[in-house]
Amino acid sequence: MAGWVFCGGAISYIKGMLKKMEKNMLKKFAITILAICGFALAADTDHKVEIVDPEHGDVIVYKSTTVGGLIVSGSFVGLRAIPDRGYVLDTIWAVNASSDSSAIALTKDSTNHYSFNMPDGDVTASAAFKKGSYSVTVNGCTLLTCPAVSVHEFGSQVTITIKKSSALDGGFEMGLVGLASGDVSDDHQGEDYVYTFAMPGNDVTFNVTEKLTVKPTRFKITLNGCENLNCSAPDSANVGDEVTIRILSTESYWPSAEAIVGFGDDDIVSKKTTKDSSVYVITMPSNPVTVTVSPEKQQYQVRRATGATHGVIVLEGHSNGSANLDYGSEVKFTVTPDENYQIDFVKVLKDGDSTVTVNTTEKNGTYTYKVPGYNTVITAGFKAVATSSSSSSGPNSQGDGSSSSKKNDSSSSRTDNLNSSSSEDNGYYCVDIVKDDNGTIQMAGSFSKEQKNCTLEGNEITLGAYPESGYTLESISVKKKNGDKVKLEQDGSTYKFKMPGSDVTVKATYKIAEYEVKVEGCGDLKCEVSQSKAKAGDEIMVTITLVAGYSGFSLSASGIGSLDRKDSGAKTSLKFTMPGNDVTITVEPQAKPGTVTSSSSSGEGDKGKSSSSSGKSGKNSSSSKGDKDAIHVSAQMPQFSVNAADRQILVSGVLAGTEYFLLDINGRVLSQGCSVAQDFTIAVPRSGNYLLRVGKSVRTVNVK
Repeated sequence: MAGWVFCGGAISYIKGMLKKMEKNMLKKFAITILAICGFALAADTDHKVEIVDPEHGDVIVYKSTTVGGLIVSGSFVGLRAIPDRGYVLDTIWAVNASSDSSAIALTKDSTNHYSFNMPDGDVTASAAFKKGSYSVTVNGCTLLTCPAVSVHEFGSQVTITIKKSSALDGGFEMGLVGLASGDVSDDHQGEDYVYTFAMPGNDVTFNVTEKLTVKPTRFKITLNGCENLNCSAPDSANVGDEVTIRILSTESYWPSAEAIVGFGDDDIVSKKTTKDSSVYVITMPSNPVTVTVSPEKQQYQVRRATGATHGVIVLEGHSNGSANLDYGSEVKFTVTPDENYQIDFVKVLKDGDSTVTVNTTEKNGTYTYKVPGYNTVITAGFKAVATSSSSSSGPNSQGDGSSSSKKNDSSSSRTDNLNSSSSEDNGYYCVDIVKDDNGTIQMAGSFSKEQKNCTLEGNEITLGAYPESGYTLESISVKKKNGDKVKLEQDGSTYKFKMPGSDVTVKATYKIAEYEVKVEGCGDLKCEVSQSKAKAGDEIMVTITLVAGYSGFSLSASGIGSLDRKDSGAKTSLKFTMPGNDVTITVEPQAKPGTVTSSSSSGEGDKGKSSSSSGKSGKNSSSSKGDKDAIHVSAQMPQFSVNAADRQILVSGVLAGTEYFLLDINGRVLSQGCSVAQDFTIAVPRSGNYLLRVGKSVRTVNVK
């Protein structure tokens, strides 16, 4: 304040002297006084701004009004924050250092630029800086899978992954903006491309240029070496499909080794292996699959029976009487009776099942047969040679004390005449099948090669009765020569019996088949059907009549390919020819908008009139009463068809999911499964006769 008092008095003094002093002298005097006052005033009104040096940046005073290096109180002061690379301004502040260090309000003028009015005192200012965050962008991905835009802090570790589908061929090129290629490390992990770098103090852009093509989605599946095995797999499959590959042994060969090309452990959903089979369930990879199998012949034991008396059996080449031989290889043996004894019989049986016999050939006292698909045992019986004291009509004495009136099996001269009285002379009994135009009977069992339809007592016979189209089996019976019936056991759609000690006659009766006609879902509509049951070929009429509240209906049918439809006003007539199966017609009424209708949808077909017509029975129809000694069966008619060619059986017209079994002619299961579609194929190991059971129906199939 002293400066202000001094200068005030000096100025008053100058005004008083203006009248007494010359102009030049006044000017010099005034300048001197003003300079003195200016110094005095500066000492009280001009101040300074001190900057405290911050980390990771600077703060400068970029604009101010100064006198002698000091900032005039009340004048404009500008501050500018300058962050280091990678950092941004966090806060900036200023305080009055000449008073109580109170904060000074700052005005933001633009990015990193602030200002205030200089107070009456010195000022201290500074700032704080923090790491900046910057974006990473990947452009140009169409077939590749690239990450979205992401934000990362300066200096942080960043990982960018670009994924390439296994369904793609080719590659891509990469360009970088905001990042030097030497600052990036890359790693190829399978189909993933991984890029790692430290985030710079700026945005980064990856520019991708694709050079890709889409791989095929379906690849071939090849099975090699399966000619004598039971292998199955689809010819091809789409990538990602679940595929089952089966490698099963047959009675002749087994898979000793497998070489797999095209899929690895990661593709296997499940795997089940035994000595005789391998079943793989895989997820189809994006490449062809090849399975090469090394088959080896199955071996079965051949042995001679122990305990034979009054003679010996010699297995050629195997002095111990037992050997493991390849399937189909030839077995040779001799049978020699003791002195005063002769051969009663020679048989080769399935080991463990004496009802199954193997045909043998005898030449000059040596017997031969081929090793079948099971273990075999060679048996023989001997009997004493008749002496002169023996009665020619009495029984022949045997070594074991038993008697037999049968002739030597090897000396039989029986022809293939089912009516021959000699059918029982050599222990074989024959089956006579009565022919019927309305169906066919097929038979399986162990029969003599020389004596057609003849087998040994006790052997099991399997019968299958297959009606012609439009007919169904009514009854089946087996009777001995004396008229006594033979007990039959039903197994699904087949029948079994044990061969008695007598020739037998098999007879089946058939009747015209009738099938059901159903009309469902009519609700309040009036539905009528001309026949609720009908024979194949009958003409069926269905009438549907609309009632109040309904505008129409939708229609579907199962069991019939097409319907002849005629609409006349509110009435619709449907006409079709009855096929050889049940038919169901489903109606879905359509109500008019705003109409309340009945919710009932059951029993609609019963609302209409129903009548049945017996039709003509046909000249070949059988009596519904049948034979009183026969087994009567409910109506059942196989609807599927079977064709065989090139060691494959083609089955058509089967409901998907139906269980099936493939058996050899002796009833042994070779393969089984469920149909995946209405039409499917089953591989067979070789040509010959097979039994095919689909659902409850059985067919005999001859594969050439």
